[in-house]
Amino acid sequence: MRLSTPTRRALIAGLSSIVATAGVATPVTPAAAKKKAKKTTDISCALTLFATIRQPAPTAANFGTATCSRPFGTGVQQDSSVTTRTSLTTGSFSGPFKLFFDRGTINGTFTISFVTSLSAAYQITGVTYQGTLKVTGGTAAYRKVRGTGTVAGSSPDAVTTTLAYKLKLTGVRRGR
Repeated sequence: MRLSTPTRRALIAGLSSIVATAGVATPVTPAAAKKKAKKTTDISCALTLFATIRQPAPTAANFGTATCSRPFGTGVQQDSSVTTRTSLTTGSFSGPFKLFFDRGTINGTFTISFVTSLSAAYQITGVTYQGTLKVTGGTAAYRKVRGTGTVAGSSPDAVTTTLAYKLKLTGVRRGR
């Protein structure tokens, strides 16, 4: 099929405008090629835990209440750990934890250093805690949650402990 000169000119002009429009409509830039950055959400939690294995012991375990900022709310935490002592009054706990909430769970690992205060009769008069957390997963509404955080707290007797978590999490969906 042979096209006339005016038809060829019109066809070339039409194809040129399509190619030019496609180039303007979909520019490929380094910024467009990068993945969308994950949004980080700051979460704080206040916990009251009770030792289910009395210390001193080679392992530890706790269970208690947790009150966290939105969207988590009120729940409970269960944890277990290995105790590593560096002296009679200092050491660390490391192990897994799991927080249970109405809309799902979050879980991860922790490492917490402790310093114990003793009376003259070697009775525990207080314990201070400081450490880090790593959130490695979750279930249900929190299945995509990941992140890190810090933990600090104290106990008057190594049985009842109050802790504060400061977490930086991704994968948190707001609202109900």
